[in-house]
Amino acid sequence: MTSRTPLPTRDIVDLNINPEPTWYPIPLGGAETALWGETLAAEVVTDALSRRTLGAQLTALQVRLAGIGNPRVSCAVWVPYPESGRASCALGFELTDIGAGLSSADAAAQQLAEMQADEGRRFPGTEYLGVTTWEGEVEAGPFVAAHNFISRRDPGDAEATIEERTVFAVFPPGAAQFVQLVFSAEGVGAFVNMPRQTEEVVATLRVELEETA
Repeated sequence: MTSRTPLPTRDIVDLNINPEPTWYPIPLGGAETALWGETLAAEVVTDALSRRTLGAQLTALQVRLAGIGNPRVSCAVWVPYPESGRASCALGFELTDIGAGLSSADAAAQQLAEMQADEGRRFPGTEYLGVTTWEGEVEAGPFVAAHNFISRRDPGDAEATIEERTVFAVFPPGAAQFVQLVFSAEGVGAFVNMPRQTEEVVATLRVELEETA
């Protein structure tokens, strides 16, 4: 059963985020893609070893994200401590169509239920160790969100790695799509308070809807 609220009708034609300067967009295609990781590393760190380590990590991250092959996905990376030779978090954000016949409230409830269903989920190599969900609102619209700790172990690995992740689904009023933002930190400790700090990034989200007829 769907709610009686008006169904979303206008497409999102543009979106952007404007986080603090230590977040950097990741080019996933075009001429600017070549040598992006090495170039950024050279701009933000002077130590040769840290520069090589960071450049290699950024390049590997870029290749992995570009391999997704989804033209609706945009990505960024957080490098608050470049002298460490490590990036702290990757961000992917994309548009997702709201299902036919669903209101934004219906779709938000559906997304929240899916987030909550991750509690205790496990499959080969992956286990959700903890899931916390919440709801809120930013200037772009209301959102539902989840904070996850995920254990990952590839075959042959002696120990598992822990990914700390937040996922946001933002529903701009009247839009036929919602914006999903996924923040992924390889390891615990990159953030003091990941839910709060990533919500601050989500608060910078701006969307543009198509003009009404």
